[in-house]
Amino acid sequence: MKKLMVEIAPLCLIAACVSACVPTTPQWDSQFGETARKTAALQILNPDAGTGTVSESMEGQAGREAIGRYRSSFKEPQNNANSFVIGVGR
Repeated sequence: MKKLMVEIAPLCLIAACVSACVPTTPQWDSQFGETARKTAALQILNPDAGTGTVSESMEGQAGREAIGRYRSSFKEPQNNANSFVIGVGR
């Protein structure tokens, strides 16, 4: 049994050393960032939006109300009561 281990151990060591020399980075480098580019492309609703002349819009009354609510939201700061600091420092 010991003789078998003495014969197999160097072979395993040589196999591990040879497999470490296999170049894998060219394959990885050729695909670097591909997933991020695909994800960004999938998040674009209309890739040809700048080429068209017709803009996507909403009905006039609804747009006016939305802009009015947006502008009025800046008139007063919101009161954000933090429940963790009630009664502390006042």
